[in-house]
Amino acid sequence: MCIRDRFEGLAESDFNRVIAAGRVYEVGQGGVYFHQGEESTMLYVIVAGRVKLSQVTADGQQVIVAYFGPGEGLGIVMALNQQPYPLSTEAIEPSTAIGWRREVMLELMRDNAQLALNGMRMVGQRFGQMQSRFQELATQRVEQRVARALLRLVRQFGRRVDEGVLIDIALSREDLAQLTGTNLYNVSRILSKWEQSGWIVSARKRVILKKSHELVALAEDLPQQGSGPGA
Repeated sequence: MCIRDRFEGLAESDFNRVIAAGRVYEVGQGGVYFHQGEESTMLYVIVAGRVKLSQVTADGQQVIVAYFGPGEGLGIVMALNQQPYPLSTEAIEPSTAIGWRREVMLELMRDNAQLALNGMRMVGQRFGQMQSRFQELATQRVEQRVARALLRLVRQFGRRVDEGVLIDIALSREDLAQLTGTNLYNVSRILSKWEQSGWIVSARKRVILKKSHELVALAEDLPQQGSGPGA
């Protein structure tokens, strides 16, 4: 996805006006666009780089909610509704985004119905994504959740290499544990089992999927072909 896709349906002149009303923000690896709990005065769309979204729970544990790349919005839902940011963002590599002050984007939306519709669509998409994640945590086994997380990341950041499909972001086992609501021991055990079965290759914060169809079957609780870790 690119930033133009986020403004689908806008005439080129309207798109250029929206972009001109924003400001370019560049952050280095480890830099942030906003912190959890801050007032949501800004909203962003990523132009380049990848960003990790995380949340600290009431008992002090950090949970990774998602990874976003080019074309994805940051803080849009909360900023438009004047709610504090519920998450923190951290660039996992040098990143660039275009940011708008809330009042500027609201004025643009008042003047352009298509832009407002795109904002409503994004709210609906984010709500659907969160509902899906809650359902996974409530109803699925840990192996299913890990498989689903890897497949989501492949759709976002997958790149074909000789061994299979590389998830092209730095992804530690602790990161994957936080992303799937489990612990490091469970993730290490699951990934080791999948490696032994030839489904994946995992090393140096990189994961390569060699047999994606096996992970799809596991994620969707379908009958699996041949031998493997099973359900």
